[in-house]
Amino acid sequence: MRSFLQKIVLKVSIMCNKCAVCVMSIIAKFDGITSMVLDKDKSTVTIVGTVDAVLIVKALRKAKKLAEIVTVGQPDKPADDKKPGTGKKPDDAEKKPELCKDLPPYCKACTYVVYDDYQPNLCIII
Repeated sequence: MRSFLQKIVLKVSIMCNKCAVCVMSIIAKFDGITSMVLDKDKSTVTIVGTVDAVLIVKALRKAKKLAEIVTVGQPDKPADDKKPGTGKKPDDAEKKPELCKDLPPYCKACTYVVYDDYQPNLCIII
């Protein structure tokens, strides 16, 4: 069986930072991965390498992360024919510093549950 370089795009359920770390650590365990890019806004993971997309989806589903294959194909070739200096430079006036950021939402699967069965007024003597 010949393995060749391919680009895999997966749609994965990512609700919080802990989910993103879990997904990336599961995918990183596979051999043959050249690069991985996680997009939290679109809930997609783009993988370039010689790995099997079905095995990655099975591993993610085993870890209770919903995953499905969007596309599998040839990786994009870098554009070497671009001339330097033709792109627009961002203006410094357009950049605004972010003073406060909202905390990211957390999913119920990533929260901890604490159960305490301590009852100080319970009499055990019969």
